[in-house]
Amino acid sequence: MCSPTSSRMRLITVVRSSWWPARRATGCRGRPQAGCGNGSLTPDDLPYASNAHKGSAVIRSGSAGNVILVTGAGGQVGSRLSSLLRAAGHRVLAVDIHANALENVESCDIRRDDQVARLFASTSIRTVVHLAAILPTASRADPIIATEVNLTGTLRLLREALTHQVERFVFGSSMSVYGSSGGSRALNEHDRAAPDDPYGAAKRAVELAGESLAVTTGFGFVALRMARVVGPGAKSTASGWRSQIFDTLASPGQPAIAIPFAPTARLSLVHVDDVARMLTILAQAAELPQRIYNSPAEVWETQHLANLVEQVTKVPVRLGEAQGGPIPDGTRFVHDFGFRLGGLADYLSSSRGTSPTLRSILEP
Repeated sequence: MCSPTSSRMRLITVVRSSWWPARRATGCRGRPQAGCGNGSLTPDDLPYASNAHKGSAVIRSGSAGNVILVTGAGGQVGSRLSSLLRAAGHRVLAVDIHANALENVESCDIRRDDQVARLFASTSIRTVVHLAAILPTASRADPIIATEVNLTGTLRLLREALTHQVERFVFGSSMSVYGSSGGSRALNEHDRAAPDDPYGAAKRAVELAGESLAVTTGFGFVALRMARVVGPGAKSTASGWRSQIFDTLASPGQPAIAIPFAPTARLSLVHVDDVARMLTILAQAAELPQRIYNSPAEVWETQHLANLVEQVTKVPVRLGEAQGGPIPDGTRFVHDFGFRLGGLADYLSSSRGTSPTLRSILEP
């Protein structure tokens, strides 16, 4: 068990300049409110955007004719994104391998030509946000099925989108394209991609295909290389700690939250709500200055994250021995879209109703 501390938590950040989050007077950042942290996002949570930067995006408003297809909509990120897009006035066609009537998610297996073709035949889709994927742990357990989904299924979706003249294809990529080893510095989009597992290799192959289509046909492809996503509502149990640090309540006999990384490992973390905002920006931006973006993220040493979690949740944390993997430099996204992260300490404290005094201790 990690010892709680009342001292200011030490946070390592990749970029800490003008984009560091200004605390908002409203919304889900500073205090718990109805709809915060439960999958319901409001128009107040729409992306920060600025025209002060060269190449800044002009955000397109929702319209009845602008249907956005979201794949993987039953997952943690897809569910939040669908809520955010609907709140912005967009018509959303949300699909996943399993239907969910309560969340307005329809069934679609992207491995099947007929099901993918039916999506585009049923409505006029102008934007695709593709998040459906077999995640790394499951990919290692069954690399053949994973490749059928992550590569073959995605290329099938790309082909249909191109055939039906989709204007924007936002691809949920991953920092796994850089491999699994961490380094001494943050990696930007000019650094060489070197995936070392089927998951990362499939992500990179799709990026290359999308970039090539953008060059040869003008196809509106863009990829977001996501850092490690944390926040409530994760469906996968392979990395349960990512949601447990937000969801777990202290109670007698409560087992420790197991974070499998070494105390000195550096973890690049981004909250699910921030990822949803990034994807919304890419879906709505009138112009795309670049085709590949690393997501902005906070970088925490595991021990300091554990200290924060224990102080906020009152639940013990057990650490492991794994290393943290590659660290993203999200400067390009910040510059092009004027983006600001919400702040992990803020998200943790607001999800628990933590007092302003404690939040001032926990914030970097």
